[in-house]
Amino acid sequence: MQPMSETSNERRQHIRHPMATTVEMYHGPSGRQFTARTVDMSRGGVLIYLPAATPVAPGHPVLLSIGSPGRPELGGLCDQPVEATIVRVDRNGLLQHGHLPVGVRFTQPTAQA
Repeated sequence: MQPMSETSNERRQHIRHPMATTVEMYHGPSGRQFTARTVDMSRGGVLIYLPAATPVAPGHPVLLSIGSPGRPELGGLCDQPVEATIVRVDRNGLLQHGHLPVGVRFTQPTAQA
């Protein structure tokens, strides 16, 4: 797939695919595991919803175990845990979504997404 157009208002380099699946997230700084839900995913990262009290901040390293995405172009993501870094935490999104929207960038872009 081609990177997104340079004229796009977003900084994303990869096309996002809407999807909802379960993610187990190991949070390095706290040493705890949290269950999340995907919103959308791309070759470069994923937007997840976490419980409101999850202690996350941009720059935190995480390890994601992603459930079956049900999409062939994203199938390689559920083969093994994926190293990633939190890049955005939208605490204002709690009011709109009821969960904490968190943007996560994969350490290495996936080959298949």
